[in-house]
Amino acid sequence: MDHNETSTFTPFDYMTQTRELQMLKTMLPYMKDTQKKQFAILIKYMELQNTVQVFSQEDKVMSMCSVDEGSNNMVAMLNDLRVFCTSKEQETIDMLANMFSMLETYETIFS
Repeated sequence: MDHNETSTFTPFDYMTQTRELQMLKTMLPYMKDTQKKQFAILIKYMELQNTVQVFSQEDKVMSMCSVDEGSNNMVAMLNDLRVFCTSKEQETIDMLANMFSMLETYETIFS
């Protein structure tokens, strides 16, 4: 991933990442080779702890998992995925999003 892709956070990332974890991740390349593995495992363990903590708080889980029910969720999801994709993958996502939009229009007209 290039720098732009790694700086894009999802709502899940915002809830499970901390400034301190980002600082630790930034330090990792500067550590001695013998320390990197243990440090990386420690960082991932801390991320897992944060994730468990978030999912133990029902209100946070609900806000993370909520989307506007009135919208086409599949198209919205595909559009959110675009920022993580290559140009070729974005073309495929655009094609799928158009297909789902047409299907939604078809269902609206004929229902």
